[in-house]
Formats: sequence, C-alpha cells, structure tokens
Amino acid sequence: MGQFGNQPDFATNNFQVVTPDNTIGSATNLDSSIIYIGDNTTAGDVMVVIPAGTVGASVINGFSSPGYSGSAGTGYANAAGVATTTTGSGINLTVDITQIGGAVQTVVVNVAGTGYLNGDLITITGGGANAVFRIEATPGLPTAAQAVAFHGLQAGGFLPVTVDYVLASDGTDTTTVQKLIAAK
Repeated sequence: MGQFGNQPDFATNNFQVVTPDNTIGSATNLDSSIIYIGDNTTAGDVMVVIPAGTVGASVINGFSSPGYSGSAGTGYANAAGVATTTTGSGINLTVDITQIGGAVQTVVVNVAGTGYLNGDLITITGGGANAVFRIEATPGLPTAAQAVAFHGLQAGGFLPVTVDYVLASDGTDTTTVQKLIAAK
C-alpha cells in the first residue's frame, strides 16, 4: 500500500507524459507501465489501451529442419509460390524453394499466410510431397483491434491494468482523458 489508501507505491521511476497515439512500435511502447489519470473533467472519461503482454499475429522469420534424415524431401525442382500444408495452426503459406538433387535446400516465404506459430511443421507440396520444415516465428506487434476501452475513469487515479500502449482511438472509442503520466 502506498502512502495514501488505494494509491500504489510501486511507481518509483521512469515517469513520462503520455500522449495517446495510434502508432504501435518501439517509440510508443510504455513497457508495462501504470497510467496515472491527471484530468478527465474537461475532455471525458474514456481511455483506449493495449494491455501489457498483448501480442499480434506471428511473423515468420525462417524455416529449419525438424532434425530427422530425409526431411528435405525428394523429387523437387526449384520453384516459386509453392503451396504448403501444415500440422499446425496456419493457412495459405506459399514458399520459394531451391533444391540440390531433388532435396529442398532453401525455403523462403513467398506469401506469409495467416495463423502460423513458432514450431509449426509445414510440408511443401510438389516433388515427392515429403519435404518437411519447422517454422521459426516471433510474436508480432498488437493491433488496435486488440485494444480495451476503459470508461468512467476518475481524475487523480490509476488505470487498473499495466499497459504497453495508450491509443488515440480503436475505431470505436476515442481516448478523452487528459494529463496522463506513465510510470514503472
């Protein structure tokens, strides 16, 4: 408990003024900060935020062998836009491949598809339909569609969750509270 009832005592450093912004990236990331609401009497009572830890769709960075002999497949030719199948969660990934002696040597994203997660296994169609690779992916940035709007906020209080971003709007709600301070 802080010095005063219902006030946290964990906000001790990294204070900064927050200007709501729909840009989602490293320059606007608040890195799990708490938000102090300085004023809401002149502008309203809504704050649109992306809670800390929210991630977007995975971004495919590359492919690796699943680690067993023969996973590079047989009977393949160099090709672009080759369809894949998956044992994971994604759909519609196409790849460009190069081969040596019919075995796939390199795999590059042609069309990323959607819904793939790190570790999903894909099988490249064509050839012997037996080339299997593991997806190497990282979580992507969140989107405004993942934002949460808080209504009825009181001046002089703290938002009840830690946040990574304070958005100007999520397309439905618009941040109207003012004089926001982020602290960690």
